[in-house]
Amino acid sequence: MFNTFRHLLLDVIIFLAAVGTVFFLYQTYGSFVMDRFFGEQQVGMFVRDVGVTVSVADTPEERNLGLSGVESLPTNEGKLFVFDKEGDYGFWMKDMNIPLDIIWINNERRVVHIEENVLSESYPAIYSSPEPARFVLEVNAFFASTFKLNEGDTVTIPIGHLPPDLR
Repeated sequence: MFNTFRHLLLDVIIFLAAVGTVFFLYQTYGSFVMDRFFGEQQVGMFVRDVGVTVSVADTPEERNLGLSGVESLPTNEGKLFVFDKEGDYGFWMKDMNIPLDIIWINNERRVVHIEENVLSESYPAIYSSPEPARFVLEVNAFFASTFKLNEGDTVTIPIGHLPPDLR
């Protein structure tokens, strides 16, 4: 009987170690593996009551690349830039092929500034918000006017894509 208990305990320990290892590997390499096999992952978010499907740029490399080189952007799709802290983040249109609306969002997940119909020819001009922002959303030009978005509108971002201090 004692031998059976030892075997059961050993099986449980091995199982927990395996689950822990899989969890650690997923946390460390999961997004890389998903991107590699399934392409860039997209998530849904809302600006007021308007649904937007976005890819998330939350590393310096992803934020640097942004939507550069993109030839077209489907309706109600965009790129959400997530920064480590609220601050003054400037955007330019280097290597852009399409006009954009750029929407700055603060820690309270409220729109604090909107630049509409920013053209690729405007490079090297830099666009920024007069108020600190934590997130920036790039969408097709005229998105904000089409859906009558305004400063102060609330934004819903999935909790998994919020920085840890805002969860």
